[in-house]
Amino acid sequence: MSRRTLRFIQHYPTPKQIYETITNGKMWPYKTNKDFYETRDKALVALTYLLAARISEVLRIKKSQFLTEKARVIVQSIQLSKSYKQGKPRNDLYRQEAWLPLEGKRAQLTQLVLDYLEICETERLFPFGRIRAFQIISTITGEPCHWLRAYGENYLYDEWDKDILAVANYVKVDVQTLQRYVRRAYAKYKPT
Repeated sequence: MSRRTLRFIQHYPTPKQIYETITNGKMWPYKTNKDFYETRDKALVALTYLLAARISEVLRIKKSQFLTEKARVIVQSIQLSKSYKQGKPRNDLYRQEAWLPLEGKRAQLTQLVLDYLEICETERLFPFGRIRAFQIISTITGEPCHWLRAYGENYLYDEWDKDILAVANYVKVDVQTLQRYVRRAYAKYKPT
């Protein structure tokens, strides 16, 4: 079987379709604390999409990094997994803040994260590694977790008037790398 890379993405789902996939998707068959673990897993998928972040970056996020404002939740100081500037050590690079909307198309996804924050009693939100996170995300969505990042970046690109520089700066990735994640072909604009 060939590796599933971004070029195989046929369809970039809307935030509503992502939400429906998360809430109606197949869940991991937990034997104990089923409600807690399912809420946690939904938050993991939602946060990966909302932040358009690498899974290793999402797994490092702590409960104390969330700050709620009027129309959004701010996630502060997200440590990056890769340097997007040549020569800078990884441990010195942070995404200063990212936003989870409380209103609009992606607000339902933010609510999945907030539901988990209410019941999570530990500082570390996701106490497992990347392989387990890959398993959870692929079980729920049926797709690789890397695709969620592409969906999130593509959504921001569309919403921010196709400003690839703004999206690249927000998610802290090189513009040339980001070009592989967003749909910019004429076929995207054909009526369906």
